[in-house]
Amino acid sequence: MYGIGDGDFPAIFRIPFNKFTKTILMESVFLDVVLPIFAVPAFGYLAGRGRLFTVEGASAINRFIFYVSLPALVFGLLANASLDRFEWGPLVGYMASELAVYLAGFVIARKAFGCDLREGLLIAMAGAFVNHVLFVLPIAVTLYGQEASLPIVAITTVDSILVFGSAIVAMEFLHEKERSFARVAKKITTNPMIIAMAGGIFVAVAGLDLPKGVNVYLDFAGKAAAPGALFALGIILSAQGPSRRPWLPVAISVLKLLVHPVLAWICIVSVFGADPILAKPSLMVAAGPCGTMPFVLALNYGVRLNSIARAILYTTVGSLATVSFVAAF
Repeated sequence: MYGIGDGDFPAIFRIPFNKFTKTILMESVFLDVVLPIFAVPAFGYLAGRGRLFTVEGASAINRFIFYVSLPALVFGLLANASLDRFEWGPLVGYMASELAVYLAGFVIARKAFGCDLREGLLIAMAGAFVNHVLFVLPIAVTLYGQEASLPIVAITTVDSILVFGSAIVAMEFLHEKERSFARVAKKITTNPMIIAMAGGIFVAVAGLDLPKGVNVYLDFAGKAAAPGALFALGIILSAQGPSRRPWLPVAISVLKLLVHPVLAWICIVSVFGADPILAKPSLMVAAGPCGTMPFVLALNYGVRLNSIARAILYTTVGSLATVSFVAAF
């Protein structure tokens, strides 16, 4: 799958997991991946409760992420993507499952819980958009070797262009709906994320090699995006009162952790006929937690945060079970 043959994968791909192995796997995932990541928003929560950081401080962190760190991360990801190695059939299958989850999340948010259009779009994005790079990728590489990174990078690349890119365009239009079309179009074309995406795609398609110093900067600045967003999320959660819609993040979490992996398996394995063993990295992505990007966009565009933040928190914890199950299945 994605240009990799059966023989290219480590032997562990072909070894069935027994009960003992599954237990060791889940403990390893929890101690080495989930707990360190979960500690970041936990420290943010404590910092918010201890008044070391305010909501305004979280907004300042988020502005740095949106205008500096995320553009570096996205540009570097796209510019260095090996587009010629992507096998597009199974990738289209994954994207089809993601689109189905996105539409289901949007309908749930709008019809069942009465969210406005902007919040509904970002809640739907939270249900479909995964924490690929920080959470799923290190687990897959640890279990299966570096070869397992290619399908995850393929999904991340297409997600960055289609899902994240379209979300930014939609937020700009809805945020500036009273403005003229020309003004909105100008704001979109000067948005740092749109510029980063366009530049990264151009570099990848043109086959250009970035100077070493540029890659060092992109790596250095980009690595701040995920922990910064999670820390800001913890601060925001510390300032939230009881949720008026407690079941909305629960519904999105179920959609993300249970429905999405099943749909992805149907699309990738049943429809496109991919080997279930070699499809594991992609299925682990589907079983992963909500990404932080919907939260970053919500904070940047003044959209209600409560349900999005809780969905990220719930799925980060719940994905310990779902990702481990997919990996050991």
